[in-house]
Amino acid sequence: MFRKSLFAVAALGLSLIAGSASASCLFPQEDGNWRNVDRSTRSITTTNIDFTCQDVILKGQRPGPSWHLRLWGSCSPTDCDWGKKAARKLDSGWIYAYYDQGFAKRHVYARMSGADRLRVYIRTDFSDPARADYNSDNTFVRN
Repeated sequence: MFRKSLFAVAALGLSLIAGSASASCLFPQEDGNWRNVDRSTRSITTTNIDFTCQDVILKGQRPGPSWHLRLWGSCSPTDCDWGKKAARKLDSGWIYAYYDQGFAKRHVYARMSGADRLRVYIRTDFSDPARADYNSDNTFVRN
């Protein structure tokens, strides 16, 4: 009888531990689709920030980056898809991604600006020394 009781207590303890080990993620404000407030921008028209919850670790490894950025630049006749890049959240609160487009290297930073706006700052470094490097600073609202 004592053994059965001890086993039952041990099993209950393990189920409580297992239940508390699973975490749930709150999705951050930055997650989602954003459009530039300047409809006639010559810069980035659309930004997508994708957050992946990292509450499961398999064989000691996380399933991949927590953050991904995808940008669309102003092009004609349709906007240019810059592609999806892995990103990381810096201690400063900025989400950082790096785009190497061959002709230019772009350092992209995004973070909330107020309760309902996203700020995207891009530092563009051209490979051609004859082209002047520049920065762009854009504001986005949810799509």
